Amino acid sequence: MPAVIEVEDQRQILIVEDDSDTAEVVAALLETAGYTTVSVEDGTTALEEIQSATPDLVLLDLNLPDIDGLDVLRSVREQSFLPMIILSGFTQGRDKVLALEAGADDFLSKPFIPEELVARVGALLRRVKWTPVAEPRLAVRHLELDLARRQATMHGKRLHLTPIEYGILATLMRKAGQIVSHDELLRNVWGEQYEGDYSVLRVNISRLRQKLEDNPRHPSYVVTVPGQGYTMPTRLS
Repeated sequence: MPAVIEVEDQRQILIVEDDSDTAEVVAALLETAGYTTVSVEDGTTALEEIQSATPDLVLLDLNLPDIDGLDVLRSVREQSFLPMIILSGFTQGRDKVLALEAGADDFLSKPFIPEELVARVGALLRRVKWTPVAEPRLAVRHLELDLARRQATMHGKRLHLTPIEYGILATLMRKAGQIVSHDELLRNVWGEQYEGDYSVLRVNISRLRQKLEDNPRHPSYVVTVPGQGYTMPTRLS
């Protein structure tokens, strides 16, 4: 049984899982770690629960009896950046990429290591909650990031970012003009256990470029440095 983790305030986790045994195991793990949980078995009920109860994080299975899990994810992302982790028996790399492209913040395959599940939930919730105070605002050309409010704007227009996209942007803006390696971005945004997982990074960089760049195929804000990482130029050459 994992060690109990102290949580500042009880955060509610919605578990969307049609297998009752798996849902029971996940709920027990999270409640031992100090969270409260609600479990539902299908996508329709999950969407109703998200709308009415506004959980702090969702653990979402892809294989649901009524609505495909990816469709649930896309539906939520149309109106909310609620933290969402896919917990799925599908282990193909393409499934992971599709989930990340649809807006998932993380992807964990079954069978999972209990401590890893609890750690990933905690890490994502910390990223959402964390508010820096030493540097309230960053600016690179027409891009501004209000760290206190966790809001990004381009040409004064607000960008709607997921917690992961926000973390990537904040990391690159803090080191504007420098090269940030793939593994440094993974450590800063996801955690040390993600080092080497470049697919999760590439998908989220692609999503971020769609929101930042006039031409995502020829980016000027999040620029690839082949074989090294990414950089955010402070001025156009």
